[in-house]
Formats: sequence, structure tokens, C-alpha cells
Amino acid sequence: MFETVDNLFKKFQKLLLWLISAALLVMMCVIFVQVFTRYVIFYSLPWSEELSRYLFVFIVIIGINIAVTQDKLIKIDAIQTSIKTVRGRTALSLLHVVVGIIACILIAMYATDLFPVGRVQKSPAMRIPMIIMYSIVCIGYILSTIALVLKGVEHIKVLTDPKTKGQLVPKEQDLQEMMKE
Repeated sequence: MFETVDNLFKKFQKLLLWLISAALLVMMCVIFVQVFTRYVIFYSLPWSEELSRYLFVFIVIIGINIAVTQDKLIKIDAIQTSIKTVRGRTALSLLHVVVGIIACILIAMYATDLFPVGRVQKSPAMRIPMIIMYSIVCIGYILSTIALVLKGVEHIKVLTDPKTKGQLVPKEQDLQEMMKE
């Protein structure tokens, strides 16, 4: 059951990667056109900076759950590297996951508080309803919560696995040799 949900979520994340790539391509084109019109034609497009900003927010917020899944977020691992057992490191990672889940849920909840304002408020240049941007923030953090829950389940599996009891984390040199093989 867990593997099915995990595989479906990873396929959904591939779709999100395609959407992020398309948004990045559109953002680059809009910025190129803005620079061209501003410095060659001497006319500034009023909507281009706003659209670029919204696309950038979309890329970052939706991309957070992919970064969570792939362990690409910035972290300070001084405490984690001082722990020598697999279960100890996994328990600390599970604590990080729980804190992340709480933070993501709070941000998603507070983003929904902006929905009543977003229904009536429109963006200055493009006149799109701001609820779209507030919804992107909410959806992005809900997806991040799902990614963290799946990561937490993986950590719990490692903690409850009898094979990991008392197992030490390989030293960095051992890890490098294992990667070469």
C-alpha cells in the first residue's frame, strides 16, 4: 500500500517537474522580451515583471516538495554526523520530518486565511485574482506535507527494522568505497 502511494506521488512529482520546467521557460522568455522591449524599443511592458514574479513563486513553492523528497534542502548536519548509529541518525531525521510537517501545516493554514481577501483583490498589472497566488502557496505546502509524511514513514520503517539495531553508520571512506563498487 505504501509503495503504491509513494510511486503515485513520485509520478505526480514528475508531472510537477514538467510544469516547473515550462514555467521557467515562460519566465525566461518573458524576461527576454522585457529586456528587448525596454532597451531596444524603449518601451517597458507593464505586466512582464509581475508575471515573472508570480512564475518564480510558483516554481519555488511547488518545487519545495520535490526538494524534500530528494533531500536537496539546505541543512546543517553537524549534530547528525556526530551520531554513529543508523537508528540514531534516523530518529533525528524523523524529528526533523515532524517539525517540517508542523511548519508546512501551519503555513498552509495561514495561507487559507488570505483566501477571503484574495477573492476580491486583483494584481496591479495583470488584474488576475490574488486567490490564485494564495492557493499556490497553500497547495505547495500541502504537497510538501505529503512528501514529509512519506519520508517519515520511510524513517519509521528503518527504525522498526531489526536489521538496523546496533548498526553503525559507515565511515566516510567506507561510504566512498561502497559507492565506487
